[in-house]
Amino acid sequence: MVSYFHRVHLVRGLNIACLQGISTFLFGITLWSLLYQRKSAEVARLMVAVTCMLLLLSTLHVVASANNVWQGFISSGNPDEFLMSRDTLKNVVNELETLLGDAILIYRCYVVWQRIEVIIIPMIGYTAYLVTGSYAIWIVSQVSSMNVDILFQQEMQKWVISSYSIALATNLIATSILALKLWLVHRRSSRILVTRSQVYPMLLIIVESGALYSMSLVAMLVTYLSGSESSYVVLDMICQIIPITFCLIIVRTAMLRFDHGTGQGLFTRTGTYDRLPTARPMKVHIDRMTVIDSDVGKVLAHVDA
Repeated sequence: MVSYFHRVHLVRGLNIACLQGISTFLFGITLWSLLYQRKSAEVARLMVAVTCMLLLLSTLHVVASANNVWQGFISSGNPDEFLMSRDTLKNVVNELETLLGDAILIYRCYVVWQRIEVIIIPMIGYTAYLVTGSYAIWIVSQVSSMNVDILFQQEMQKWVISSYSIALATNLIATSILALKLWLVHRRSSRILVTRSQVYPMLLIIVESGALYSMSLVAMLVTYLSGSESSYVVLDMICQIIPITFCLIIVRTAMLRFDHGTGQGLFTRTGTYDRLPTARPMKVHIDRMTVIDSDVGKVLAHVDA
């Protein structure tokens, strides 16, 4: 008879397979968005590299999960013992994805504000997550005989809770910093432009993507604190949500770029900018997020999604 623990692992495999399909589809569209109608000098190489790295990590996570399901339900003579393995590789992949995603988010905050002091708090949270997350993985890897109850013991629980709480706080703070600058851009440009600022759709994209990831972290904390084995399912989903939200930002901002019929943005690749008079239309580029105020109150944005 299939136990509840076995069902959890089957659901884990099904969920990550579906999410990996979505992630792979978005990966293809993202690369097309970053490379289509772009000269070599205009390609955002950093974003291309990060997109490929996230797909590689998420694929590695799926391969590790598929191997666990195969070994546990087909090859192994004792499914319970195998399915209760430490999953160190998957935990490492999860931390690397989180660190990579947060690094890009903090980088966007710095590029937008062009001030190092605005990213001090996010960098502190980033470092704290690196320490707590790494130590939590190390504790799990040192357990000799793994079972479900061990993951919820007090010594291990405080490190797991600390790492995900710090990740949640870091994401909320960095997203708020980024959204604040975009909101200021939108408010200032709305005073000049008759139509709605084109920065506003990008503000919604950033907030929605940040909210999706934050909700997954909240779900992880709630299920883990309640001692539910469904925290395994949420953890695997987070590993796929990170590349999905990253790609969604690029794809949706690229849709704005093509809607306006231009591949050029408010900034060139060299980072120079023009002081536009109020009568000239404002264009939005999707490649690098940089916001600078002009003398007349107009703000130019170049997004490196």
